[in-house]
Amino acid sequence: MPAAEEQRIPLPPYPAGATPVELEAYATLCLACLHLEDWHFGWDKTTRRLGCCKMQPRRISLSRYYAEAYATKDPEQLRRTLLHELAHALAWVHHGSRGHGPVWQYYCAALGIPGERARVRGIEFEAPRREPRFQLCHSETGEIYRTYTRRPRRTAASLRRCYIPGRKTETLGKLIIKPIAP
Repeated sequence: MPAAEEQRIPLPPYPAGATPVELEAYATLCLACLHLEDWHFGWDKTTRRLGCCKMQPRRISLSRYYAEAYATKDPEQLRRTLLHELAHALAWVHHGSRGHGPVWQYYCAALGIPGERARVRGIEFEAPRREPRFQLCHSETGEIYRTYTRRPRRTAASLRRCYIPGRKTETLGKLIIKPIAP
């Protein structure tokens, strides 16, 4: 591969102070400029990473929560994250390469972010808390032992073998999962 500085990939100018809607339009435009027409951009609800590139569904996504936080505090980091994920897509399409190796680093430099690192420490912010929707409780007394934001995969048959540690005799076979009333 030639030096990335010699092979700079032209991209449209990044809209300064972009809103999430403008950022989505910019990402779609970048995908078209890079001849990644069969790839898609979207948002996700993660709070542990800024962006993600999934090769098989051909999808690049950014965290909606981080995008809202970075839009005013550090818009340059949003641009870098988008280009970081685009570099993953290019490395995959042209070389079948995953990860943060030399091929990915080449595409990062070609997209204008030389020296990009695999991980970036994000802005600290309070992640939105989801309200619990289900509860593990005692079928006879109604005592609640645990709450869940998603429906647990346990079946009624598997719950018959479950118990609360230290309270086996009173909870064995008497646990149920039920929705929390709004």
